[in-house]
Amino acid sequence: MIYTVTLNPAFDMTVYLDELIKGDVNRSIKSIIDIGGKGINVSKVIKSLGGESISLGFLGVENRHNFTNYLDRLEIKHDFICVEGETRTNIKLVENKLGIFTDINQKGFGVSKKDIEKLFEKIKYFARQGDIFVLSGSLPEGVNNDIYFELITFLKNVGAVTVLDADGEALKNGLLAKPDIVKPNINELKMIFDFKDDLNSIVSVGKELIRQGIKKAVISMGDKGAFYVTRDKIFYAYPQKVEVKSTVGAGDAMVAAIAFGKSKNMEDEDIFRLAVSSATASIIEEGTKSPKLENINELMKKIKIERWM
Repeated sequence: MIYTVTLNPAFDMTVYLDELIKGDVNRSIKSIIDIGGKGINVSKVIKSLGGESISLGFLGVENRHNFTNYLDRLEIKHDFICVEGETRTNIKLVENKLGIFTDINQKGFGVSKKDIEKLFEKIKYFARQGDIFVLSGSLPEGVNNDIYFELITFLKNVGAVTVLDADGEALKNGLLAKPDIVKPNINELKMIFDFKDDLNSIVSVGKELIRQGIKKAVISMGDKGAFYVTRDKIFYAYPQKVEVKSTVGAGDAMVAAIAFGKSKNMEDEDIFRLAVSSATASIIEEGTKSPKLENINELMKKIKIERWM
């Protein structure tokens, strides 16, 4: 089974307007409300791919029903721990005229030590050898930035497969536990490593991650493409030109495909092709909508992947 752990979920409101005029009244063209948080987005894409997952993590008690009802409609299984407060709302501004995307992410609820203990108890209840756990996203107030390190350490002892997608200190500390798979983007890597923007330098960082004990590193580079690095092979995916409607959730779509492909015992190149196709298909959707399977399948035929070594 695939489990996604979202510690700081959100309602995502995407607002479309021609151009944002600061200090003035702006009128939107339309708006879309969805549920999100990185792990939630991963579960949604796994569903689109035809897979199943169980969403775990925290939800604010004040508006939990709006969130869980949405998951129920999507037929995504869930077992959240409710905490005091409400789940945050993140705002995504899309300026059609200029092609600018702006994220305004709220802080969200706080989490107590007792809440964290409940989370570990729940994960210990579910985790079995061979399960895949996707640990992704920001941390709410009250959660130490070593929580991914602690979760990965426990899950590895159980024999579960761990996939990490985080940033900042949470990513840096999580890497110390040597997760099986990591999916950083360029900006996240630059917070940890000092390297140039050329492809060879980026490959060197991927190799360093493998040297540190990580089995697979998938590095997304936006319009520069992506790398898939393992101990004995490296693949490079050329970027595919498409009409970009929203960049939110592209990395999550990639993570979802990686977890799904791993659950189906797919070969590395096939996992990578599915991951890049899913991420590309996600950016042609508005808001944080999941990519359509037919678009993913069509892109699978077009994505160019090259063996780097």
